[in-house]
Amino acid sequence: MVVRASPGVARVLQDRERTLREGIADLRVAWAVHPDDKALSGLIDELTSGSEEVARLWALRDVRVNGRGDKRLRHPVAGPLTVSYEVLAPVQAPDQRLVIYRAADPDSQRVLDAIAG
Repeated sequence: MVVRASPGVARVLQDRERTLREGIADLRVAWAVHPDDKALSGLIDELTSGSEEVARLWALRDVRVNGRGDKRLRHPVAGPLTVSYEVLAPVQAPDQRLVIYRAADPDSQRVLDAIAG
């Protein structure tokens, strides 16, 4: 199995380095909790061997879950927008997460409304 990000992802993320670094730090948390998970280890091996950028960021050894924050995006037609996110983890199922995204400001809400319409 080969895992690759969609080519469009690079154009959508305004803070690509920060977003990838946070995602990889979060992946490291999952790996720390489940070090014997062969599927997860295989995915990490595939990602790090398939991308110099992922390998470089993985080597930083950042371990962190960002429970909330903002992501700056760029829609190809509607333009820039910022979404706020919050991660919820149920007590009875800590391996599951619900991520809620919402517009971070009125301008971003207008962009999301335009996309949805």
